[in-house]
Amino acid sequence: MSNLFAAELLKLKTLRSTWGFGIITLLFAGLLTAANIGGSTSEDRLDPELQFRIPLDVAFPTSILALLLGIILVTNEFRHGTIARTLLATPRRGRFVVVKLLTGASVGAVLYTAALVVAAVAAVIWLGALDVPFEAGEWSEGAWRALVATVIAGVFGAATGGAVHSQVGALVGVLLWMFLLEPICWVLLGVFPWVDLEGVSEYLPAAALGGTVDSEGEGLSWARAVLVSLGWAALAAAIAFMRTRRRDIT
Repeated sequence: MSNLFAAELLKLKTLRSTWGFGIITLLFAGLLTAANIGGSTSEDRLDPELQFRIPLDVAFPTSILALLLGIILVTNEFRHGTIARTLLATPRRGRFVVVKLLTGASVGAVLYTAALVVAAVAAVIWLGALDVPFEAGEWSEGAWRALVATVIAGVFGAATGGAVHSQVGALVGVLLWMFLLEPICWVLLGVFPWVDLEGVSEYLPAAALGGTVDSEGEGLSWARAVLVSLGWAALAAAIAFMRTRRRDIT
């Protein structure tokens, strides 16, 4: 299993998309940190809550990128026809899916760690210039929560790729669901005042995943958002296991 995992990491290093996603992640981290500090008042900068919120805000784009890269690392096998050679080296298809899920988790962890380093350096420099102390405790509290979120996003992406197999279908489908279809569901669930369904929207996939990095504390609690997100990831993984086992690879 360790050899297979090492091979997957090596594949990721050879993908241009991996480096592209990494660069975009670092840019977002720097820009969001600058926006948070630069756009805050002097009083807000002295509030420790700001330094709790920055790592979580950085996790929003990072988790989306981890989700998309998780999809790519599985669907690339089917898009470029390397799945046949991969399954010759790994005949047990269940193990193939497990390794992809582990790689997806690693993608989320690595992307967020890199983003966190950039955000921390930018924050230390900017806050130091403003004579505001760097609150390591508040920062780490937000950071570990955000790390959990991005790891789940990477796993969810790999599971979705394993369930769909089509790269275009998976990427377009996920983006459409997150930014169009699910928001429409939120609106529809709140249309009928005599039926209290508005709270149901918080349990939908994008809302639950967003709740794991919600710095404002709205919607589900952090622990419940993590559990619901893990449930959706587990469902996608189960479908990935079934589809990959039944897929005819020729």
